[in-house]
Amino acid sequence: MASSYTVENIIEQDNLNSGINSYIKILTPIQFTLETCKMSKDDTYLNFLMTSPRENTFYHFQTEEEIQQFNLRAPHIHDFYELLIVLDGEIRQQIEQTEFVFHSGNCCLMNHNIVHKEIFPSDATLLFIGMSKELVKQLAEDEQKVYFPDIEKPGSNPILKFLTDNMDTPDTKEYLDFLPSLNNKDWYHTLHTLTDNILRAIMFPKLGSTYVIKGMLLELFDYLSDPEHFHFTPVHVEADTDFLLFTHISHLLEDTNGRITRSELEQILNYSGNYLNTIVKKYTNKCLFDYGQTFCMKKAAALLSDTDASIAEIMEELHFTNTTHFYKCFKEHYHMTPKQFRTSIRGRMSQ
Repeated sequence: MASSYTVENIIEQDNLNSGINSYIKILTPIQFTLETCKMSKDDTYLNFLMTSPRENTFYHFQTEEEIQQFNLRAPHIHDFYELLIVLDGEIRQQIEQTEFVFHSGNCCLMNHNIVHKEIFPSDATLLFIGMSKELVKQLAEDEQKVYFPDIEKPGSNPILKFLTDNMDTPDTKEYLDFLPSLNNKDWYHTLHTLTDNILRAIMFPKLGSTYVIKGMLLELFDYLSDPEHFHFTPVHVEADTDFLLFTHISHLLEDTNGRITRSELEQILNYSGNYLNTIVKKYTNKCLFDYGQTFCMKKAAALLSDTDASIAEIMEELHFTNTTHFYKCFKEHYHMTPKQFRTSIRGRMSQ
């Protein structure tokens, strides 16, 4: 028999006893949920701190059996948008019928029409930001009234556009997947600062706190959509799940100009090198090494056309120690030597 419950004016959950899925409604414009899981012989717990402009509440599970029971619960669907940030550790995220592993630094912006749930296999700290449709609508409307349009560029933020587009097409089952760029070593501190500022405005409100919350949310969107900091990929639930892994591989190769080792990719993505090679071959018909070389040669071509760096300097930047090997690789990709390529590009630019 279906049942429902309300969490302190924050959310309301229907079909609580369903083995298929439950339905969660948000009762506040925005809510934060911090989930911390610890699973060890000496210390086992799962804590939930939920806060919103209306109420705060806290839940505590303190045995391994209780955590396992939580992991076995039915998935849920909700009427709001939810941004997941994995602050530490890793979780398994079930999205519709597929299960993904999300690692520290991964983020996921879930549309309001997707069945999903998080599963704790080990220690992890997660932050969920729930945003009502009304809040998203207000952000979109306020975006058109900015004081500095040349800088704030209304209508250009892809995350806000994703949210508003999904509001217009509510049946679309799509989410955004975020992966920190390899050069972004400060993602934890920046995300912590941005979300902490929003949380402080919620927990210690004063005149203007509503505007602070909205402004900090947009600043968070701007940070997550900046390719220098994060790579994000729109994912259709019906899409081939291998494609998301291929996208992650491609972004990491792009970040390193193709000069990342197979073992480094294995460590970051938690898949074997053989499997990563299979995925790349599936989408490019190239092995992982050859696919990485395309990014390396693309960078070499950019340096030849956009800079005055010598060929020796370019080789050094791309970690080539053998001139003959570099020339051979470049000629395979561009059918001319590096010197001929630079001369050809400069000649076209001067015409």
